[in-house]
Amino acid sequence: MELLIGIVCGIALSLFFSFGPAFFSLIQNSIHYGFRRTIAFVIGVSLSDILVVFLMLTVLRNLDMTAALHNIYVATIGSVVIAWIGVHTIRRKATVSRDRTSRIRFKNKEEMHRWQLLMHGFLLNFLNPLIWLYWVSLITFLSAEVGLTSSERYIFFAGLLLAVLGMDILKCRLASMMQTWFTARRLNWFNTITGSILIVFAVYLVVSMILYQTNPHIREKEQDNTAQRSKIVQTVHQHIARDSAKVDHDTIQFE
Repeated sequence: MELLIGIVCGIALSLFFSFGPAFFSLIQNSIHYGFRRTIAFVIGVSLSDILVVFLMLTVLRNLDMTAALHNIYVATIGSVVIAWIGVHTIRRKATVSRDRTSRIRFKNKEEMHRWQLLMHGFLLNFLNPLIWLYWVSLITFLSAEVGLTSSERYIFFAGLLLAVLGMDILKCRLASMMQTWFTARRLNWFNTITGSILIVFAVYLVVSMILYQTNPHIREKEQDNTAQRSKIVQTVHQHIARDSAKVDHDTIQFE
């Protein structure tokens, strides 16, 4: 049951809350490389999501993630990587080679291998501080609302991550079908738009970090939100402990 609920939540979240840098890069790479090769990019994004969720559920669950992700070094590294990918995307110049599959090839033949696409997807998602805030907020909210035990949460998020991966594969497939519509001019314009979005997102990360560090009102508001999330987490842990104790008591009585 928890697996099914996780899958339903993953589909809903993927439809309404997945329009970050990784989404635009997924569309752009799908148009460039086609469906089969871009699957490596999708897997990279999925692996980073799995790692982030695992860390949130285990070793980092008591860490003040808001302060950590607004740290000057964390925000700077993340924004530099995203901006570099944005600049590289803008500089891509493509020509369209029409064969049986309508494959698009670069003029300068700068085609990335599958392992490069995998690392591209992993780093773009993993080094995005907002992805961490997204997952920690989601984990806190869903854990409190659904009221799962510790083992059930792993099953729930396994279903959720599986659904997100499936939806990303579907988006990749749909985007790759747009190859036949693109000319070289349209493709270069699309590269410029996608790269610009990534650069704007990188600037936003830096500005958000500066405001957090310099504006006490914003910092207090974020700290209040963090305290509220921590209170929810404590409530969830109390419910889990109570449910575990009840299960142990029922087991002893049954024996």
